[in-house]
Amino acid sequence: MSIDNKTAMQRIVMAVDLDYFFAQLEEIRRPELKQRPVVVCVFSGRTETSGAVSTANYVARRLGVKSGIPIVLAKKVLAGHPESVFLPVDHPHYDTVSERIMQILSSISPQFEQVSIDEAFLDVSSTVRGKFDAATEIAQKLKAEIIQEEKLTCSIGIGPNKLIAKMAADHGKPNGLFVVPPENVGSFLNDQPLSKLIGIGTKTEKKMEDLGIKTIHDLSKFDTDVLAREFGKNLGPHFKRIAKGIDDDPVITRQVEQIGRIITLKNDASSFSFEDEMIPLYLDIADRLSAQKLKAKVMGIIVITSQLKIKNRANTLDIPTDSVDIISKTANCLFQQFFKNDENLQEGKIRRAGVKVSGLERYGEIDEKERGKSEAQIRTLTDFLQTDGSF
Repeated sequence: MSIDNKTAMQRIVMAVDLDYFFAQLEEIRRPELKQRPVVVCVFSGRTETSGAVSTANYVARRLGVKSGIPIVLAKKVLAGHPESVFLPVDHPHYDTVSERIMQILSSISPQFEQVSIDEAFLDVSSTVRGKFDAATEIAQKLKAEIIQEEKLTCSIGIGPNKLIAKMAADHGKPNGLFVVPPENVGSFLNDQPLSKLIGIGTKTEKKMEDLGIKTIHDLSKFDTDVLAREFGKNLGPHFKRIAKGIDDDPVITRQVEQIGRIITLKNDASSFSFEDEMIPLYLDIADRLSAQKLKAKVMGIIVITSQLKIKNRANTLDIPTDSVDIISKTANCLFQQFFKNDENLQEGKIRRAGVKVSGLERYGEIDEKERGKSEAQIRTLTDFLQTDGSF
């Protein structure tokens, strides 16, 4: 069957943005927070209010809390709302959920680019053969799958390039799906203020307003020479191009750097009494390595104490592996050695625990000789950890 070349060449990019990700995850863990202002913070530790806001749910945002503001200011903004909740960031948990979601997204298209813990681009041009209706259907299924698997909402934008897709996703927040086909790019951009154009910061916006540029449409029609003089010979014309919706930036597939998973233990632990609870994690990580044709050289564990202190321990293997047996033996040895050191328990019992692998490499077939070497290495590691008191 022949495919119309023009249709096949139509570029279609999807931007996926997990809504208020950190705060939404906290709402899922504690459903009673859903209607309350929730602020997730990076506490510096100097005082109870020192640090900055990482993110906030939409209840808190409507009351004036913004990402990046000092915690002390956020508390002043919410002073009249005693039901407000301020929580510390829990990166291991957020990373684990993010990895699972990114695994779902990357299965849609080989052209997948994760740009942050809660955002990614997919170039689905070949997947949908240039058809925006088919891309919309995929986006709807993605949203449903993420809700089913993780109970999280996300906003998805679809457009002819990354710029328009990202702006479409922002336009549809929260829990939106907004599609901008090529013929609608001009009308989508024209009436929007400069602040909505990706790449225009506050200072640049002010300088443009001084030049009489009020909207994206104004910028798209502005004199190129003046823009080059005011903002530089490269940046000035670039601003005009993006105001017209022109963006040739490719979706760049990057190598996965690590795979991990973390759980809340059934009971707080002061010894390695939760080995059985870790087995599903080991199996999951081994399956994900195998599915992505990866093997890992660094095996690590994560523990979080009852006082929310995060501790990491790791060991580097001589031979990368995807074997669940090696992953489990290595992690179990690391957990056992962790609990042998009393200093590790001075900050409370262990509330959450996890495992992560990194130093990832792609592979074909691993022959029996390599597997034999890996098994021998694990026996050596086990002997070392049982006799050496250091960690």
